[in-house]
Amino acid sequence: MPWKFDQPDVSLVVPVYRTAGNMEPLLAAFETYIESSILGFQLVIVDDGSVAAISEQLFAFAAERDSVTLIRHEENMGKGRSIADGVAVAIAPMVVFADSEMSYDMSIIETMHRSFKENPRAHFLVGSRRHPDSDIKNNYNIPRRIFSWGYNLLASAVVVMPITDVQCGIKAFRRDAARLLFSDLVVSRFAFDAEIFLRAKKYSLTFLELPVTYRRMRLSPHPTIQTTISMLSDLRRLYGAYRKNRS
Repeated sequence: MPWKFDQPDVSLVVPVYRTAGNMEPLLAAFETYIESSILGFQLVIVDDGSVAAISEQLFAFAAERDSVTLIRHEENMGKGRSIADGVAVAIAPMVVFADSEMSYDMSIIETMHRSFKENPRAHFLVGSRRHPDSDIKNNYNIPRRIFSWGYNLLASAVVVMPITDVQCGIKAFRRDAARLLFSDLVVSRFAFDAEIFLRAKKYSLTFLELPVTYRRMRLSPHPTIQTTISMLSDLRRLYGAYRKNRS
């Protein structure tokens, strides 16, 4: 088994916030992927205030595996904060975060590992659903695509960088870059991805975009009006902080 407790190749950070359902099939899918990979893994699960039944499943899974680290938030603190807490305990030279729904083909992690070797000057790698070589599967419906396109346009304008897919749910970092980018986030929820790019620009860090295979799972919620307002509010805060730092 390529789980490695002492010297893993990859620390995989998975934030989880669930108010219902069953995590066991997804946990089994993560385990199947890790066991079939050529890389050694530390799996960091961050339970971001899930309901008790989900938390118990996560605890049982982690308790039986030395290479699984479980972090638990008593209340929901946001995806950005969850990933930041996971990055803080990552021990591998490459840190990846991925959505718990496994909407992305996880084999991209091996591709990312090779890309870091081939591009030693790249500090982080981002998946892009808009990459010409990406394979977008079923259920990526029109309203969601319009929402994603609009948000990406606004976020790119705030960051002032040509990013094709700010919110793609799988990204990889060299560990030192991850620690720098995720320390003391201004926003801990919806717009944390945009802040990562703002910080990368501040510290002159470089990134590459990679194609992904994506299929929207039924577990993935559609954006709501409240979510949209929160994301726009986060972008406004980031824009204000960015303008203040420039002045």
